[in-house]
Amino acid sequence: MIEQHLLRLLEQGHTLALVTIIDKQGSAPRLPGSKMIVGPDAILHGTIGGGRMEHMAAGLAQDIARGADPVLREFDLRGSDDSDMVCGGVQLILIERVTPAMSVMFRQAVDCAQAGGRGLWLIDISVPERPVRRFFDLDREPPVIEGLDPAAVFRCRATRLIRHGRQTLVLDPLPGTGTVILFGGGHVAMEVAFLADYAGFEVIVCDDRRECADPARFSMAREIHLVDFSNVFRDIHVRGELYLLILTRSHSHDREVLGQALQRPARYIGMIGSRKKRDLLYANLRRQGVSDADLARVHCPVGLSIGSETPREIALAIVAELVAARAGVL
Repeated sequence: MIEQHLLRLLEQGHTLALVTIIDKQGSAPRLPGSKMIVGPDAILHGTIGGGRMEHMAAGLAQDIARGADPVLREFDLRGSDDSDMVCGGVQLILIERVTPAMSVMFRQAVDCAQAGGRGLWLIDISVPERPVRRFFDLDREPPVIEGLDPAAVFRCRATRLIRHGRQTLVLDPLPGTGTVILFGGGHVAMEVAFLADYAGFEVIVCDDRRECADPARFSMAREIHLVDFSNVFRDIHVRGELYLLILTRSHSHDREVLGQALQRPARYIGMIGSRKKRDLLYANLRRQGVSDADLARVHCPVGLSIGSETPREIALAIVAELVAARAGVL
């Protein structure tokens, strides 16, 4: 989440520019909500699509980081081949200055995201050279905007530009990072944890073996639990979207965990194993009263079909499937 990088830089005392795509028409390289952080001399993190458009926006942003007024700029990507901007659409980009004095607000956003909360940026751009940015935790203090349900905006996870009376507002939800819970801490789980963290997921690891439920083994994990697989969710209390991955060392543990996972409102449930293992395990769960509709929620064999063999390749296939689920294209 780009707010984490921005917060770290603000707390170090840097004044920066934040570049955000707030609207688009037609085809464009990135969607509204895409951001990049620019310092006085260079792009520091993120991208809004590369190419000439990003180069031009970065030049404006460097000036703003040095003290120029914020700007709202439209980039026309419908040019000729010679223009190097031929995606076919139009993007509206806000470039605002962010200062160390705003670090408290960005800390609220980061804390909200890490707690699995529903966060929303509300930016008033009625006067483009003086944008007013505010953060709202929708579970605690939702903004009151007549005729608009901020929670519905958050559910869509899409940045929106709206006209509200005489105001022009940007509604920018925090990205849906999601929390991946790994049940099992073996070789594949290690690789999945690394790639899931790299892809922006929060990671929680559960295993009943002390040597596998080890912070040294999973340094990227937010939480590590030494568990009893018969009651695996006992100490897990997470808000937000859950992605449950069952990677234990035995079929009996897989069956135990899957039965419990199906009782959770998870966005994604995946289980490693062959189709033969899946069919035997499902038959056992059906005898225990689990419905076919519940079992249809499970991705097994887990991961996209890319011919993976090694733990790292298998993890790549799994995390690619997680990203697809998060994006709503699975």
